[in-house]
Amino acid sequence: MNLISLFFFAIAFLVIIASIRPNTDVFSPARIFTFVWAFIIGVTNLKLSWLQIEWNTLIWIQILIGPVAFLVGTFVVYILNFNKKILTLSYMRENIQIYKFNYNKLFSINIILFILFIVSYFVIFIKTGAIPAFAAKPWEVRRDFTIFGLGLFLHNVFLIVLLSCIYIIFTDKNKFKKILIGFLASIVVVMYSATLQRYQIILSIFIIVFLLFYTTKKINIKTVLVTGVLLISFFYLISSARLGELVLFILYRLSKMKFSPDYAIFTEPYMYISMNLENFANAIHKIHNFSYGYYTFDFLTAITGIKHWIEEYFFLIENPFLISINYNTYSAFWTYYRDFGVLGIYFIPFLGGVGLSSLYYSFKSAPTIKKLSFYGMFLYGVIFSFFNSVFGFLWFVYNIVVLLIIFHNIQEPLEIDKT
Repeated sequence: MNLISLFFFAIAFLVIIASIRPNTDVFSPARIFTFVWAFIIGVTNLKLSWLQIEWNTLIWIQILIGPVAFLVGTFVVYILNFNKKILTLSYMRENIQIYKFNYNKLFSINIILFILFIVSYFVIFIKTGAIPAFAAKPWEVRRDFTIFGLGLFLHNVFLIVLLSCIYIIFTDKNKFKKILIGFLASIVVVMYSATLQRYQIILSIFIIVFLLFYTTKKINIKTVLVTGVLLISFFYLISSARLGELVLFILYRLSKMKFSPDYAIFTEPYMYISMNLENFANAIHKIHNFSYGYYTFDFLTAITGIKHWIEEYFFLIENPFLISINYNTYSAFWTYYRDFGVLGIYFIPFLGGVGLSSLYYSFKSAPTIKKLSFYGMFLYGVIFSFFNSVFGFLWFVYNIVVLLIIFHNIQEPLEIDKT
């Protein structure tokens, strides 16, 4: 192991040690972001593939600008809230009545979301004629398993899981409704998993752990770490189902791994972690024309239907300067760099750190179910920023807009005694 990887692994380890203390908020933005990026950089710098290159000083600076800018943003908000009275983790767990909302409306809304999901799922199934998990060529069916507009309702899976968990956790009565809503959520998760899509499922698993962490004493640092392993495992299983064993072995060869073929099973998880930054490092000095918001605000062009027209008119390439066509992601910071250059990878992450940290302190000082849910969603995006930027995706914006409408209708504020 080289010294640079050892240094970043040490940082990640220290974050874990610091999080073991009782009543520590594992999901504070700076803590979890530092752990994720220290671990990712440490793994990437192991250079276990011949496809990877050694980074010079300039590349290292470009790689670190985004993460450092985000942490600077969180630190600014921390200073501004240094003397602010916030609720402890134990208080929020012992007084979950502070999250007050209209239970009946929440149940009804969840049923509506379930119906929309089922209807859209079967309409798309009729159109495509197959479900990806059971198709002869799952990767092709997976790509076509959508309909413009109607396909958005498939992303209700996250909304249904989130709202079902909220209902089950906070409702003491109506056991039949709790069982029913949990059963419907399970059906949705199974059906969506059959499409071989992973983002919504991973987000759903994360949000369950996240909600339980802030509302019960059943979740601690050990549970969070185990959940992280499960999320990675799920990511790998979905990928394996899409590719198959033979393709995985071929992928080992194409990835030019330095370790023995006996450990070929580790090829995909390692490369999925490391090639994001490698692609970013490879592309950052080769791009000369910027797209000025086209990729950062992808949802706007997607929902208006002009996305592909703009792409063709300006000859935009979705994934330029790839080291290997098998790995086509660059990390979230590439999105901002290709749109706005160096200023993009500084100011946008900095504002992201300020925004997320501000939401965090607002939630800790006056918690509501809306703040809790949105903080979980945005934190998920930050955790997976090493992979890509989810914030501009249409499905992500759709979930935000729907949640805003839902919480506007169910929220019932409650006075909090902070003494």
